[in-house]
Amino acid sequence: MTPLRLQRLHTVPLLLLIGSLASADAITGRVVDSNGVGVAGVDIDFVTLGGGGNPHEFNDGTDANGNFLTTVDAGVYEVRFYPPVPPATTLLTGSVPNVVVVGTKNLGTITLGNGFSLQGTAKNAANQPVGSVKVDIYNAGGALLPLKNNTTSAFGTFNVAVPAGALRLEVRTNLVFGQILVPQRLFTTVSTATNLGTIALQTGFHVTGTARTQAGTAVSGANLDVVDTLTGDTLFTPGDSTTTAGLFDVVLAAGTYDFEVTRPAALALVGAAQNGVTIGATTNLGTFALRSGVFLSGTVRDRKGALVAAADVNVHEVATGLPIALGSDNTNAAGFYSVVVPRGLMNVVFTPPGTRNTLAKDRHNGVEIVANTTLNGRLPGTPASFASTTQSPAAVAPVALPLGNGSLGTGGSTPHVLASANGNTLTLHLFGGRPHAPAQMVLGLSERTLPSAPEVHVVQPLARVALSLDADGSAEFTLPPDEMGSFGRTTFAQFAVLDPAANLGRALSNVIALSTPR
Repeated sequence: MTPLRLQRLHTVPLLLLIGSLASADAITGRVVDSNGVGVAGVDIDFVTLGGGGNPHEFNDGTDANGNFLTTVDAGVYEVRFYPPVPPATTLLTGSVPNVVVVGTKNLGTITLGNGFSLQGTAKNAANQPVGSVKVDIYNAGGALLPLKNNTTSAFGTFNVAVPAGALRLEVRTNLVFGQILVPQRLFTTVSTATNLGTIALQTGFHVTGTARTQAGTAVSGANLDVVDTLTGDTLFTPGDSTTTAGLFDVVLAAGTYDFEVTRPAALALVGAAQNGVTIGATTNLGTFALRSGVFLSGTVRDRKGALVAAADVNVHEVATGLPIALGSDNTNAAGFYSVVVPRGLMNVVFTPPGTRNTLAKDRHNGVEIVANTTLNGRLPGTPASFASTTQSPAAVAPVALPLGNGSLGTGGSTPHVLASANGNTLTLHLFGGRPHAPAQMVLGLSERTLPSAPEVHVVQPLARVALSLDADGSAEFTLPPDEMGSFGRTTFAQFAVLDPAANLGRALSNVIALSTPR
């Protein structure tokens, strides 16, 4: 009799539990693949809409035939269906938005789309695998793909199912233990199973700083942009939004960078910058003081009057000659821009998208800003082009003062730049570059030496012009004096030549200081 009594004691609670589940709030349905076959082992997750914490879930997976009956707290959710990860399947995550769960909600049949395997291996500079690296993936429209298994294993590997098309990968290293590694952004296009191979992660350094108002109040939600001084590339820097204490913390490789801290959207604060900072160790940049400012806004049109999207807006303060850190300063789809600037006289430049040619810009010099101001731009049209030269230039009478040396390129060659005047034009001649290499002409209002190499001078860039060298590694660029004068009475010029064998992937020419003819 004792065994029978024990069996009854266990049976009664089980029957009560089954009854309680049947009357609880729940979703039901079936998950299938594109052929209508049920998918077993699908993980069901709930994203709470409208606030609130994580809901209580029970039985949140599919059975052998793809069926599910999942209990969950009453609420409004996006329900996600995560299939088994590759190599078990290459099915994509499914989603049902705005599911109101009160009582039992039948979601019917959820069909998962087909994808492709995307895999890779994260390794450090010592070629050792790195675990706990998170790989966030975005589609061509910029939407984050809902994924699991996108964190590298102890062997440094990840393998996820993704849709076909162009993808952006953000490789995040903040959860890696015991080493400081630089995050990075990658781009790829997938049309079949793809192995990215080794993702090489550089050793980095923490770079910190604080954003405050002039009164000393911490600025929360300010944004930090980090630009490679030599290449002009804006780096991928997770952690670049300031905390409630005004702090930011990013990880960078050794190099020389320009730092800009710009306002959160709700505040009329002028951005602050530190340029040409060499990083080779853990560094605290100190305080970025954001001045109170006013809004400068308007629209940009082309010469025919059509609104121009993605036009670039740059502002220089006349009193200091320095650029203002503006942050998001490109026009939107309606050709509209809005930035915060200090009060005073400003030089404002509108540049069409896709070019740094100075001749294509609309310039407004000496604009007086005393309050919120509207200033519209009108782009002049197709810019003048530059031409390559097939011969190294002969000796010319320089109209510029050479400053410092360039940096060494392949085969012991250092690019060099000279200048010559002919009538109303000024021509810059580059020679000594790597044949057929891409290059940039860099113009700016100031220059400096590199702390790590005092003999090498670097221009602080105001404008860049992309060009290609010819078979002799030479090129020319012609700049009318009135265009040069719009930068200032003295303009500094330099060429940067792509050269993978050189330090930081660039070989630099000398710098020359150009005086505007009067």
